[in-house]
Amino acid sequence: MFSWIMRVRCALLAGVLFAAFCEWAFAQQVQQIQPTAAASPLPRTTQGKPNLQGIWQAQSRAAYDLQSHSARQGMPAGKGVVEGGEIPYQPWAAAKKLENFTNRQTADPLGNCYFPGVPRIMYMEFPFQIFQTPEHIAITFEWSQVYRLIYLNGKPPLHDGVESWMGDSRARWEGDTLVVEIAGQNDRTWFDMAGNFHSDAVRVTERYTMLDADTIQYEATIQDPKVFTKPWKIRMPLVRQKNIDRILEYQCQAEAEEANGAFERDPRTWYPEPGSAPSPLGKPAVMPQGGSLPALRTGENLRRTGDGKPDLTGYYQSSGGGANYGLERHGRDFLTPGTRGVVIDPTDGSLPYQPWAREERINRELPYRGYDDPTAHCFVAGIPRSIYVPSPLQILQPPGYVVLLFERMSWRVIPLDGRPHIPDNVRLWQGDSVGRWEGDTLVVDTTNLNGKAWLNEVGDVVSHAERVVERFIPVDAGKITYRATVTDPIVYTRPWTIEIPLNRGTEELLEVACHEDNGDLQHLKDVRDEFRAQQKKEK
Repeated sequence: MFSWIMRVRCALLAGVLFAAFCEWAFAQQVQQIQPTAAASPLPRTTQGKPNLQGIWQAQSRAAYDLQSHSARQGMPAGKGVVEGGEIPYQPWAAAKKLENFTNRQTADPLGNCYFPGVPRIMYMEFPFQIFQTPEHIAITFEWSQVYRLIYLNGKPPLHDGVESWMGDSRARWEGDTLVVEIAGQNDRTWFDMAGNFHSDAVRVTERYTMLDADTIQYEATIQDPKVFTKPWKIRMPLVRQKNIDRILEYQCQAEAEEANGAFERDPRTWYPEPGSAPSPLGKPAVMPQGGSLPALRTGENLRRTGDGKPDLTGYYQSSGGGANYGLERHGRDFLTPGTRGVVIDPTDGSLPYQPWAREERINRELPYRGYDDPTAHCFVAGIPRSIYVPSPLQILQPPGYVVLLFERMSWRVIPLDGRPHIPDNVRLWQGDSVGRWEGDTLVVDTTNLNGKAWLNEVGDVVSHAERVVERFIPVDAGKITYRATVTDPIVYTRPWTIEIPLNRGTEELLEVACHEDNGDLQHLKDVRDEFRAQQKKEK
């Protein structure tokens, strides 16, 4: 290499020709270095910003301990990611951290499947997917269907001062680096399994800098005057996952409750376990075609994206008419409010149940069955229920996708590239969705559902054979008509369709920490257990 030493020698040696040769040689070295960087230009968006979109995973052992550490049970050894090596705790906080470490097997909030907070969510050993638009960065995580919605619009938060597990994220670009400020986190999360912790005064500043097309340098600076003597920083690479084309699900709490028996298998509706006995229901019905539906015209003056498709982006609230308390029309009873009915096919508004399924639906209305509703356990709602659970959603349209983020913390990623569905034996709460445009209507085909969801609180039934074809029809600048046709030959005699308006608003999503603050489940369990005890006694 042509070093600075040689350059100094050139300056000291006499002779213009030799000095000129030295300068030429130095220039040649620079030219040899520069093409290496230029050979791999950063991917960029149409706005010229680095394109972070893709599936990534942290390359570190930071999830176990941010600092360098030896191996322990359940905690492999790892090199630290803290700049300077040590976290600058105040004396009292250092003692608290040691206490946390000692009790980590039971005290770690993640052990209860709670939200991880920021930055911990970024370096857990699960992949995540980044989506990018001019006004938003969305990150969807495999772990428990957590997401982050990061605002790039320069506006202050609409709900400033509202504390949450994942905090409020606002971003800006500093050159080619994305800088994200996170405020409003509560004090109930840890930074890692080792018990490193913070207070409710914590502020996190993240920096995402692309080093090349497949590597992001991730930095997070932590400030918390209640706990630390000064700000401190962590740094690690995020690596593009080229062998993964979609994020799946790891539903932490659902898996835990199924494993310990708190959430019980229904052999009639759940996807069969390997080697299990055939369903007691016999062969599924042969499904005839559904009825014809009246056509809906899309709006004429719709917002459009750069590729000419309708721009569905926005915050929406469904006008579900009580669909979460029954898809069929019914009056109010002592447990649930009345509903207007959202079934448009069959035209009589009734769901075309098979006899066993109608009987099951009626039984689910009884008080002791309330515990069996998965949403009572704070599990995700499934499809199409996620749309009409009475909480809002955000739609984003990054290149190649439509992304739905639900305030009741779950997400759906809908690719538009025509890819096939995942293998049949991979079953998910939210299923596997693939979308396409038919004119100005977004059509989404969802398969691979696990059959564990209920359609609402009164227990309208679906099974693992459910297939849903949704249509998002933009009828004007602020309204989408949502139609979903459900085919399920185990439960129904024919397909059926619901229709619900989605109305765009100007709000921002809040965080619904359902599992973390679930105070009703034990009461529902007590009701169920009392009923079972009485049944056993009567026998």
